Order: sequence, then C-alpha cells, then structure tokens
Amino acid sequence: MSPRKEKTDPEPVRISQVLHDRYEIIKKLGSGRYSTVWLVRDQEEVSYKAVKILTPDCYDGNHDLFELEILKHLRTADPHHLGYQHIPILLDDFVNEGQQGRHVCLVMELMAVDMNGFALFFDDIKNPNHIMKIITKQLLLALEYAHRSGVIYADIKQDIIMIKVRDPTIVNQYLKGIQSKTNPSLGVHNFDTRSELSDITIVLCDWGSASWEDKHLTPLIQPLLAPCPGIDIWNPSALLPELLDAVRMFDGRADVTGGKYYTKHHLEEIDALFGPFPSGMLEDGDQVVVQQFSDGKCQKPS
Repeated sequence: MSPRKEKTDPEPVRISQVLHDRYEIIKKLGSGRYSTVWLVRDQEEVSYKAVKILTPDCYDGNHDLFELEILKHLRTADPHHLGYQHIPILLDDFVNEGQQGRHVCLVMELMAVDMNGFALFFDDIKNPNHIMKIITKQLLLALEYAHRSGVIYADIKQDIIMIKVRDPTIVNQYLKGIQSKTNPSLGVHNFDTRSELSDITIVLCDWGSASWEDKHLTPLIQPLLAPCPGIDIWNPSALLPELLDAVRMFDGRADVTGGKYYTKHHLEEIDALFGPFPSGMLEDGDQVVVQQFSDGKCQKPS
C-alpha cells in the first residue's frame, strides 16, 4: 500500500503573480499557521520587499487579529523613539481576493535571517557574549517602544527576531543562487566577513500574537513553556539563555518519558531552577492543577 499523502492547502499566490498591480511574487520565504511570507519585487519603486499574506480566517469577523491595526499604530506612535528602528515598519497593506478567500496582505522591509539561522555563523552554534549584548539592548528597546505605545508583544521566540538586510544588493546575489539551484540564503550574503557579524540590527517581527494593553487577543498570551505574570519582560529573560547557550531553560520533556511533554516534568524543571513555588502564586493558580501537582511545599512570603 502506498503511503497516504498529507493534505496541504494550496498556496494563496503563485510565482510571477502581481499583487495590488505592483508586487511581483518572486519566492516563498516562510510560512506559519496563519500566514505565508513572500519575497516580492516592487515594480513601482524597483526594489525588493516582503509580503506577509494572512489566511482568510484572520480577518473574517470571527477570529480577527490586531496585527494590521497594531502595525499601523506602531508606524506613527513615536518615530523618534530609539526602539522604532527595531520594529517592522508597515510600508503598505491591501486585500487580495484568492481562491481560498479574502487575504489581508502586509508589505514590509525584507529581512535577512532570524536568530535561529544567525547562530549558525558561530562555533557551537552559540551567539558570543558581545553580540548577545547588542541583541539584548535592541530587543529591550523594541519592547519599550511597544509598551509606551500601549502594545503587548506576547510571544517572543528566536525565529521572530530577524536581522536587517545590511546591503540591498545582496538580494541580487540571492536570486542568482536561486537560478543556479545552489539553495542560497539571504543570511549568508548579508555578511562578507566574520568581523561584520557584530554589525547587526535586529527587528522584532511577526506581531500576529500581539495585543493591546487594554484589550487582549486571547487569555493565553505567552509561550507555553515559559509562562509567568511578567509577560514581555519575562519572555526575553527566558529566551536569552537559549540564544547564548543554545539550550532551552525549560523543555518539559525527559529521556524517561521518551521525549514526550509532561506538565509534571515541566513544573519539576521550574522548581529545580528557582525553588518551590511561592504560596501566593499557588493560591492564585488553578486549584485543580495545584492539587494534582503540588506536594504541599512552597515558599513563604518574606
């Protein structure tokens, strides 16, 4: 019997298609649950950009995101803030009617590589301390700008922290690599020498999970493996050790469980690193979960 093929949804656009009478589709750059990202040639400005095409259910009236509205707000809130250069600037937006439905499309500056890919430039796939300092400062500036603008980012991960393209001409080298089928990377062409690797500017991309301070997209606004009351302050703190040492602070999996996630093991990891949970936190938590996993030991308030 032949293996059953997994059903996949058709792409929302095709190569060489021109969107909005302006943006020619060149290549697919990535995809997620609710969007795909494409390299496009802006025929009006004769330049290359990225277009994020959201799935029809993102703005169907039932499951609306805040991404478009938040990006419009961040674009104009305070351009003089130091964090402004570390957020994606919405260059254009439009709606494309496709076979699947109505797609909201976001046009933004093209990025070179995310932090997952950037680590490959270094020995042991770890970012050196001096570069981590640069990344950390820029990430915090981006978050400060968002918070002053009334926005919560909510879901900070390695693959949404992107490196800016340093020289637009690298796109031509990238396209030549595509034509010669050498599986090129924009990140490889972004740096000519290793000494240039510290000359980076990061951008906190993908605001699809972001919320307004006074209106949340969903009650679950943090990575499941690193939740806490601090949200955007805690999340970078959990992410930075991962970027520095190439290991996750919490994983929730163990060899004894065959690599499968278990809440009990996740809580044991947190307890081993920080000590017992504070009594106040246990009192405010879901009591069904507390009774199931707590051994009665906790930190007493000082």
